[in-house]
Amino acid sequence: MTPSVLAWLDYSQADQRRAREIVAMFSQRESRDELGLGGIRDALSDTLFPGTSVVLTRARYFLFVPWLFREGARRGHAGLRLASWVEGRERELIGALRVGGDHEGLIGRVVGSGVQLLPSTIYWNSLRRFGILRHDGTISQVAGLRQIARPSEDTTEFLERSDAVWTPSIPRAPDGFFNLKQCDFALTRDEATWLAERIVDAAPDTLLQFLVLRGSRPSSGSRYAWDDPEAQAATGPIAEALDEARRFALAMHGASLLYNLLLAERGGELGIIEHANLRDEFTDRLDEWFSESEASDLGDWNLDRLWALAAEQGRPVSPRTRSFVSAWVALMRRGWTGHTLAGNHEARDLVSNRELYQKGGQARLRNDRLMRQWGGASGTARLNFRWPFIRRLLEDIADGRERGHAGA
Repeated sequence: MTPSVLAWLDYSQADQRRAREIVAMFSQRESRDELGLGGIRDALSDTLFPGTSVVLTRARYFLFVPWLFREGARRGHAGLRLASWVEGRERELIGALRVGGDHEGLIGRVVGSGVQLLPSTIYWNSLRRFGILRHDGTISQVAGLRQIARPSEDTTEFLERSDAVWTPSIPRAPDGFFNLKQCDFALTRDEATWLAERIVDAAPDTLLQFLVLRGSRPSSGSRYAWDDPEAQAATGPIAEALDEARRFALAMHGASLLYNLLLAERGGELGIIEHANLRDEFTDRLDEWFSESEASDLGDWNLDRLWALAAEQGRPVSPRTRSFVSAWVALMRRGWTGHTLAGNHEARDLVSNRELYQKGGQARLRNDRLMRQWGGASGTARLNFRWPFIRRLLEDIADGRERGHAGA
């Protein structure tokens, strides 16, 4: 049997972005959207951190990609030749970054130059959203446009051409970069300042803008944005949006735990030995969750603001999903312990029926073949709304700002 490969057809940017995020989601079993809450998750993520996704890794890729496109055009490549030249250099970049020594977030770290998803594909939508790429279209479409470079003789002013593919203010690539022998993810001060300015301009009135404007260095131990001291300093609508994300993550974590408890029970019924003790484990985790939720502010949570935020992002919540979330929150407020909730038929039916509606014949609770393939945990991590990825990007920018002069 030939190995599976992932091919990118010339679909729209939005289609490609959705496909990339689906791939990323299914590569992380703890983050799978088993109960169909991804639309709300993504709406809240976009509210807090617009222009980002879970496939972004390091900030300097925002410069690597346009540097390569503009250099390829300078060398006389255009159209498909330019796209092919850039792809080849992106694959060489993997080796150069490996030599540089910082492998965290390196695209292709495991499989090397044979990686399917290259930085240009991964970062394309974000480059457009932050105004670095100034034209719509796929990579092949943009490669067919005339790439306008910054005039090398002018070091103080930029010619802002309306037909420029890339914003002319992009900092110059370091000397020797295009040899692609050795490079790293360390932003210079000029690069970090420039990238921060792009984000601030493109993400007004968001937590992302707030953190970048403050020059924030997130706490390395913060698992969620609402736990980070810098993010906690936000006020007004930004703080309100962050609170909605926190409440939603806490509330629906319980539904995910109950879903996994039901899977553990079904595994026991099928005699799957490795799942024998999982029911007790998930019951205990559900109990811990319920204690946390009782001590929280979920008791007076008004879901209308949640629906409004989703609609503002162009992701209105379907009536069925609203009904599921509302019913789950109502069950939470009845004051049961986690153990009682685990045995409550109304709660169990709510979750199992939700899986059936979402997956049909692929629902594990009703498909023994798929149940036997269950790994023992699916979607059990609390939603973090891209925070680990945002934290890494903010750290890169903060590191660059703290450096001396560009190139130091």
